[in-house]
Order: sequence, then C-alpha cells, then structure tokens
Amino acid sequence: MVNVTHIKKWGDTHMRFSGKTVYVTQANTAQGEALALRFASEGANLVLGSGTEELLGKIEAKGAKGMIVTPDILTYEGAEALVDEVKAKFGRIDVLMYNNNDVIRTHLENLTRDVFESQLNDNTKSCFVLTRIVGAHMAEYGNGKIVIVSSIHCDKPNGSAVMYSISKGCLNMLCKESALYFGRRGIQTNLIEAGAVEGDDKLFESEFSPLYAMDLMAQRIPRKKAGTNDEIASVAAFLASSDADFVNGANLRADGGFELFYGFRE
Repeated sequence: MVNVTHIKKWGDTHMRFSGKTVYVTQANTAQGEALALRFASEGANLVLGSGTEELLGKIEAKGAKGMIVTPDILTYEGAEALVDEVKAKFGRIDVLMYNNNDVIRTHLENLTRDVFESQLNDNTKSCFVLTRIVGAHMAEYGNGKIVIVSSIHCDKPNGSAVMYSISKGCLNMLCKESALYFGRRGIQTNLIEAGAVEGDDKLFESEFSPLYAMDLMAQRIPRKKAGTNDEIASVAAFLASSDADFVNGANLRADGGFELFYGFRE
C-alpha cells in the first residue's frame, strides 16, 4: 500500500529554487515584481535590476534574500561588474530572467533615429550583452537557465510601436543561437511570447489599430479575459526550473489563444 503520509501537495513545499540566485533585469515594473515574488516564494535569492526598497521588503517578508542592482547592461564591462557584485553576495547567478519591456509608440513613417536606437538598446542589445556575459559565468559551473520574457509581437505587428516589435523579433534568434552555443555547456535558453496581458491596452494604445481594445478581449481570447503578470511568472518559473531541463531554444507562447483569434459567434 502507498504511505499517503509522504505525499505532498504541489504548492506546499515545492521549493524549486532553494539556494539558487535569480536575476530579474527589470524589477521596477508590475511584471518584474510578479517574477521576483514568484521566485522568492520558491526559495530563491533575488537580484533586482532597478528594484525598489519596497519590493525588497516584500521578498524578505517571504523569508528570501535580495539585493538591488543598477548595472550598465549595454557594455561587457558593466555586465562583468554585475556578475562580480552578485558573486560577492550570493556566490553565482543560476537564472538570468530577462524581462526588459520598454515601449515607445511610433509608426514607421514617424520613426526617428533616437527611437530606433533606444528600442534596440533597451530591448535587444542589453539582452545580448547579458546573455553573453552571464551565460559565460554560468558555463563555469556547467549549468544555468536563461529565460527571455518577450512578447507575441516578436511575430505579430502591434499597430502602435514598430521598433518594439522589431526589437522583440531579434530576441527570437538570439534565444536559438544561445540555446545552441550554451546548450553544449549545460545551459538552457528559452523565450516566452507573452501577450494580451492586463495593462497592454495602455502600452499599445493606437489610433491605427483596435488590437488592444480591452473591452473586446472577451471576443479575442477564448477564456474571455486578458492574462496577468502572475500567470506569466508561473510560465517563467517552469522554464527556469529543473522541470524544463529538456526544453532548450523554445518559444513558449503564453497568450491565452490571442493569436488564434478568428472571431466568435455569440
């Protein structure tokens, strides 16, 4: 007979990140906070990129440890200094959780050089630099996880922020190249195509397209409502855990079926 006293429920003691350190690159956003709190609830140490003292307090209230960092992630030197700073406190980085998600609304005909460069720097170059430097750091230990929280707009135009979509599209190939290179060194790299999340209507407000009219979500998402940052964090935690050791170079779409939309009859 099975000894039921040894059977534990999933959420009770499932601490997949105990003793591990997770770096959330943009912790000063609603999504970044959701990611940080999810990993803290599973025992991780948190490195909070541009984090706040308030968030740090919430993490510590969960019994986890954290630190706030404001590195220059557009240069190798800045990323290397970040790694050294984290090593001094926590020993190493186990998970790179890249969630930079800066949106500048502009159409193709109005695109300026400043916006072009800013969006590529904030959403693409910083990911490349961190993947290159933190990936090499993880390779010294023979294991690690790189998770890129991207957007469905790596594939789907959004009608309001042309360079945002282009910058996210670049991350698709970066994920695959990283998966091949660092996969030989024990590291998995995966990407989440997140979309139709609460708040996206404000990010992608447009006179050109009604794509993100949230009052129409009931018609565009099978379950009749947009996603939440907590739901994206759950997907990220899976990809960052040992449960996903055989997942590498994958684009996991977390959009509730938004991209499948054809329209529903009442």
